[in-house]
Amino acid sequence: MMSRTSMVLKGFIILGLLGGLLLPAGQKASAETVHTYKDETSSFAINGSSVRMTGEHVVWRENGQIRYGNTSTGQKTVITNHGKSTDSPAIGINGSGEAVVVWADKRNQSEGTGNLNWDIYSYNLSTNTEKKLNDTVGQHRIPSIDGNYIVWQTNPDYEMHVYDMTAGVLTNLGLGRDPIVGNGRIVYKGAADGSLYEYDIAARTHEKILDLPYSQYVERFVFNGEEILWKQRDMDGYGKYTFMDLGENNPQPVDLTEPVIQGVEYKEMSITDGMAVWLEASGGSVVMKGADLTGGSSYTLGVTKPSQFIGFNGDGLVLVNNGKLVNRTIIQTEAGLSNNRDDGQNTGGTVIGLDGGIVSADDQAASLKFEQGTFNADTRIVLEKSTETALFDSKPAQGMTWAGMAWNWTADAELKKPAMLTFELEQALDSADLANRIGIYRYIESDGKWIYAGGMVDSAWSKVHAQVVTEGLYALFTYTPSFSDMKGHWAQSEVEVLASRWIVNGMQTGNFEPKQSVTRAQFAKMLVETAGLGTGQAGGGSFRDVPDGHWAARWIGQAAAAGWIKGYEGSLFKPNAAVTREEMMVMLANAARLGKEDTSDTLSGYADADRVREWAKPSVEAAIKSGIIQGNGGFLNPGGTSTRVEAAAVIYRWLAMKGEVFNG
Repeated sequence: MMSRTSMVLKGFIILGLLGGLLLPAGQKASAETVHTYKDETSSFAINGSSVRMTGEHVVWRENGQIRYGNTSTGQKTVITNHGKSTDSPAIGINGSGEAVVVWADKRNQSEGTGNLNWDIYSYNLSTNTEKKLNDTVGQHRIPSIDGNYIVWQTNPDYEMHVYDMTAGVLTNLGLGRDPIVGNGRIVYKGAADGSLYEYDIAARTHEKILDLPYSQYVERFVFNGEEILWKQRDMDGYGKYTFMDLGENNPQPVDLTEPVIQGVEYKEMSITDGMAVWLEASGGSVVMKGADLTGGSSYTLGVTKPSQFIGFNGDGLVLVNNGKLVNRTIIQTEAGLSNNRDDGQNTGGTVIGLDGGIVSADDQAASLKFEQGTFNADTRIVLEKSTETALFDSKPAQGMTWAGMAWNWTADAELKKPAMLTFELEQALDSADLANRIGIYRYIESDGKWIYAGGMVDSAWSKVHAQVVTEGLYALFTYTPSFSDMKGHWAQSEVEVLASRWIVNGMQTGNFEPKQSVTRAQFAKMLVETAGLGTGQAGGGSFRDVPDGHWAARWIGQAAAAGWIKGYEGSLFKPNAAVTREEMMVMLANAARLGKEDTSDTLSGYADADRVREWAKPSVEAAIKSGIIQGNGGFLNPGGTSTRVEAAAVIYRWLAMKGEVFNG
C-alpha cells in the first residue's frame, strides 16, 4: 500500500488538466488561464544539494557524498563515505519495486585536475548491495535510471551505455549525448548534430524523432517516459522552450515560448503529465515559469533559486527551502475577470474572488491579503519583485535607508476595502530601534518620490505590514529623523520614533519646536496616522473653516467621519486653535476606543477635578485609567493647552498600549 506521504507527493497538484487536446504543432501557448500556487513545507530535512526524488524516496549530495532518505518513514542512509568526489545522484524503482540509487563516483580515480575519469555505481536499498556498473575506464557521467535500466554517456567520445539490472548485462548503444531512460526507451541528443533520437530497448532500434536544420539545436532537455521538454536554440542566439508528446500518433513539436535572445540561462527544467516548468532570469531574480500542455496557458510560479529546484515528483512539484522539502500546489483558475486591462500585462497573477484571499510571492517574502468584499467580481492580482534600484535614491527625507525589499503589485479593479501588504524579512531585525523605525513606502511616479504607507512590525521583528488601497511600487525603508532642538530631551526617542512613522513632523524651521502648543488640526492628524486608517476623505467634511485645500483637510475629515472629533456652533472646527487637554483626552478616548464608565472615583485624587466639564468626564477618566494621560503634580489642568512634545508623549503611550512600539 502506498504511504500517506507518498500519496501526498505523487498527487500533490490538483489541476483538472487531463481533459482536452494538445495544441496543434507549432502553436504557441497562450496566457489566458491564471495559475497561482501555495507551498506546504514538510518535516523532512535535507542538508545538501543535487536533490532528486521518486515517490517517497529522495537522494542528494552532502559534503561531497551520497545520501538517501525516505520521506514517509524519515529513514536516512549513508550511501557513500569514502571521501572522494561523487556527482549526479539519481534514484528509481526497479521491476521488483526496490529503490535503487545511481551516481558518478571518483573513489577509484585521482582527484587531480588532469584526471577526468569517473565510474558509475548503483546501490539497492532493499538488498543493501553496491555495484560498479561500467567495465571500461573513462569519463562516465550523468546516469539516468527508470525501471530495470540505467543509462549514461562517456566523454569526450559520446558513447552511450545501458545496464540491465535484471539480466546484469551492460550494452554499448553507440554514440549519443545526455541519454535519459523512461518507459523502456531512451531519448538522447545526436553526437554529431542538434536533433533528438529515441532508442527502443526491447526492439533495439534507433529513430530520429526531431530533425532540426543545421542552424538550430537542442541545448538541453528532460524526458519523463512520454513527454520531452527542451530548450531549442539557433545560431543567432535566440532560444525557445518546446515540447513533444511521444504518446501521440505522429508526435510533433509544440512551442511553449516565443524565441528570445539569450540572456542569463539556467539548466533546471522539469515535465510531468500535461505540465512543464523551467527557470528564467527576470531582472535580478530567478523566476519559475510554467506551461499547461493541454490547455495552452503559460504562467509564473514565483521567484526561486536554482539550488532550490527539484522538479516534478510524479505529478507533484517539489522544491527545497531552508533545508526542508516544500510541496508546491499549482492552482488553476479559469474564471472570467472583471475590468481586464488590454495593455499586455494580463499574464500570470492570481485571481481573487468575492470571498477574498491571499496572494504571495517568493516563498511569501511578500503577500497581499484581501478581505471578503474587497472586489465586486473576480479580479486578477499580480505581485512581482522590483529591481528598479535607481528609484530608491529618491527619498522623502534625509536619514532614510532602503532596506533592500521592493515589490510592485497591480489589480484589474479598484479595491473597495484596504488590503494588508506584508513583507517578510530574510533575517529578523536585530534591535528595537530598527523595529520602531522601519516602514513601507509607496512610490509616486508623477512626483518622483516615496510616501509613507505604514508599517507595523510583528513581535518577532521579522514581518512588516501595512494596509494599502492603491496598487503600485512599495518598498521598505528605515527612517532616522533628527531635530536639533530635541537633542538630549527627555522625549527625544519618542518624538523620533513618531517622526519615523510620519505621525509628527518638524516645523518649517526644521526643528520640532517641542514647547509650542499643539493645534486641533495637528492632533487630529496624529490620531488618524496612529490609528493607521489609511487614506481618508479628500476634504475637511462639513466644517466651513476647513476647505479642501487645507493642509490637514484629509485627516480632519476622516477623524470627523470616525466620530472622534466634533466642531463648534456654526459648523466650525477651529483647526488652528490650541487643543485643550480636556479636548485632547476626549478625542483620544474616542480614537483608542477606551472603555468609558458613567461613574468613577478616578478623578478624586486631582485637586482641579471639579473643573472637568460633565460631557468630558467619562473620556478623561478612561484616558487616565489607561495610563495614556498622566496628571501633573496632582492637577489635570483640563482647560490648559498641551505642548507638541506632551502630545507626542501621549501618542507614543497609545502606541505602546497597542503593542506597536518596542523596547530593548
